[in-house]
Amino acid sequence: MKIIIDTSVFISALISPKGKCADFLLNPIFPIEKYTCYFLIVEVFKHKEKILKCSKLTEFELIEQVYTLVKNLTLINESQIPTDIWNKSFQLTEGVDVNDSPFIALTESLDGLLWTLDNKLLNGLKTKGYNKLLTTNEVELLVLEHK
Repeated sequence: MKIIIDTSVFISALISPKGKCADFLLNPIFPIEKYTCYFLIVEVFKHKEKILKCSKLTEFELIEQVYTLVKNLTLINESQIPTDIWNKSFQLTEGVDVNDSPFIALTESLDGLLWTLDNKLLNGLKTKGYNKLLTTNEVELLVLEHK
């Protein structure tokens, strides 16, 4: 099963390193293929100050934690995603949050499921009939099923 990790999940894992998101991302026994795109790194730096404040990590500790999490993901270069998939992702995220287009495009490109904590994104995409989405509870159920 291919699960695409969006920024909200990754940042949650940074802020709460003992939480469910971090556990699912770091635990090698969980049988999920974890993917993300390079845009995630941009988003982490964009929110760096907030992450530092909420996590109480030093900048060096944050860098180490980002490295630890990233090495457990397969990063895909967005330039490898075909234009027609990008067009579809922009249509889906229009009026919701176009900054999430890379994650939708990757989800479509890999025929996976997008794991997000972003309720605005979840609700906006579901309203448009898009259902390749997972909440943390749904990821937990998938993991439990495969134990």
